Amino acid sequence: MTAPTAYDEVLYPGWSYPQSHPDRLATLGRLFGLASADPARCRVLELGCGDGENLLPVAMAWPQARVVGIDLAASAIDRGRATVQALGLANLDLRCGDLARLPADLGEFDYLIAHGVYSWVPPAVRQALLAACARLLAPQGVAFVSYNVHPGGHLRTMLREMLLMHVEEIAEPDRRCAAAREFLAWIAEARPEAREGTALAREAARLAARPDASLFHDDLAENFHLCYFRDFCAEADAHGLQYLAEAQFHEMQDLDLSPAARARLAAFAPDLIAREQYLDFIKERRFRQTLLCHAGVALRGELRGDAVWELSISSAAAPEGPEVDPLSGEPQRYRGRRGGSFASGDPLLKVALRQLRREWPRAIPAGELLQEAAAGCGQPAGPLQRARLGDFALACYAAGVIDLHARQSPFARWPGQKPRASPLARRRAPEATVFTSLVGSMVKVDDPLARRLLPLLDGTRDRAALLRAVRADTDARVALRAAAGGRTDAAALARALEGCLDALGGCALLCDDPPS
Repeated sequence: MTAPTAYDEVLYPGWSYPQSHPDRLATLGRLFGLASADPARCRVLELGCGDGENLLPVAMAWPQARVVGIDLAASAIDRGRATVQALGLANLDLRCGDLARLPADLGEFDYLIAHGVYSWVPPAVRQALLAACARLLAPQGVAFVSYNVHPGGHLRTMLREMLLMHVEEIAEPDRRCAAAREFLAWIAEARPEAREGTALAREAARLAARPDASLFHDDLAENFHLCYFRDFCAEADAHGLQYLAEAQFHEMQDLDLSPAARARLAAFAPDLIAREQYLDFIKERRFRQTLLCHAGVALRGELRGDAVWELSISSAAAPEGPEVDPLSGEPQRYRGRRGGSFASGDPLLKVALRQLRREWPRAIPAGELLQEAAAGCGQPAGPLQRARLGDFALACYAAGVIDLHARQSPFARWPGQKPRASPLARRRAPEATVFTSLVGSMVKVDDPLARRLLPLLDGTRDRAALLRAVRADTDARVALRAAAGGRTDAAALARALEGCLDALGGCALLCDDPPS
């Protein structure tokens, strides 16, 4: 029996992080030359898993995957086990334990995740974490480790030290958080003459926007370690691990630098580790989500467009302004979900982007996308088109405006005859507004009709049965009428229902497999 932890005392709500999903880790591993395991049959271990929320989409999507989570907080593991039991997930094993004293029978894992752990544990545990990555990772495996870094973390550290001094005589967690918020508000507003606020005031406002659990466990925690990227890599190297990539591939790029700045960067940084360190300097990076693999594994030094052909592609990039005819040679500027933008006048690429946008968030296999785009613009799907689309996809991935996938989790983009929602979403619909999707993202569902509809989507009801069930519930009936613009005729209500179902499909909350 483990002693209670701060996480038992103050609940840290579970969250799902798509950047740590096996699909993402496998994708980057394959791009850089690893023979990454198929996520559908992989072995996944998360250290510091909390209540296992980050592992639920993996276990739900792939019954043949072996998924293990370990956390020191017994209350979090108990909550997670209750969810696992309710969902009937036989392949998800949540254990209460200390990552510094892991059991010897864990076995080997293709993907190892440690999100929000390294910077918040004592030095000996940090070393144990890296040792566990080296010991438990399969030969072609990928480990995800996130951590705080300099130089961007300096300001946060300074503010943290002020906060700890301010609350040093307060023991109760709720009172510590309240006092911390009072102090942060004072810092943010103390100098109104500074038109845009001081750097410290902006950081105080950023921290004040975080929920109490994050403030308590992150900034008021006993351990709060920061390091330089190169020093983290040196520690990893000492454990037989090497740097692979960042989980957010676009964060590795220098696209926002001027040509002169890029040339200077190349002069300052002759190798990948130095380059990443200098990018931290210029980007004032405060947090990294780094992928590691075994030292000695040969990695690609340069990526090429032909690397995308074993992958699938997804994108929600939308035209800026009116959409031009995709078949014309007129350039069209697009903007991605993360804010990056690009332009293209190539009909092949514009048709491909329109197809991706229609199917979002479903990923389309690269070869299938080429065939569809070529047919849509009347071109052959030959080597020239293949090269153009491959190079374009890789460039857009680097810019953060498309995503690449080794194997996207299955879900239904379009509702079937008897729609079935994720069992997890159905379970949480009565009280939740934010849901873990089937692809591992967090989606907000504001529509009251959607939240009333989700529990009904168990795969047994067609549209007529769904309408009857909605009309039998007063609140659902009101929500349906509102979605129909106040109209009550059958056609308007049916359209409103279909629109709601389509929206749920666009959130990756609908299953594509029939109920067992």
